[in-house]
Amino acid sequence: MFRFVKVMNKEDLPVGKSAIVMAGNEEIALFNYKGEYYAIANKCPHKGGPLGEGRVQEGIVICPNHEWRFNLKNGENMQNPDLSIKSYPVRLRNEKIYIGFKKGAEKAFGKDPNALPASIKFNIPTIQKPINPEEEL
Repeated sequence: MFRFVKVMNKEDLPVGKSAIVMAGNEEIALFNYKGEYYAIANKCPHKGGPLGEGRVQEGIVICPNHEWRFNLKNGENMQNPDLSIKSYPVRLRNEKIYIGFKKGAEKAFGKDPNALPASIKFNIPTIQKPINPEEEL
């Protein structure tokens, strides 16, 4: 049903580091968090931020652009349970890191992402006006 494809050597991804790898036609963020390997889609669904460049806290990757948060284990969004990104199984064999693929397919397999519901619309102001007009921000 599936096969695992080598993406890099274990020594190239030390504990606490991440890498962005190409697997088939997909860009995948690969993490070594506390000696465990995790792979998720590299693009944040918000604005396409590179999750592989985000920081990790308590098993959660934080998007470097707008701080959206995703669980490394399953790709679930921490602020909105209806939103998730694709996650991939990772295996370590003979000091090499592998990511799971469907047999005969170029796409990696894993948990399918949830789309952001079209009904959610919000506008977050980035600059607020001071209450006192003479006050500076």
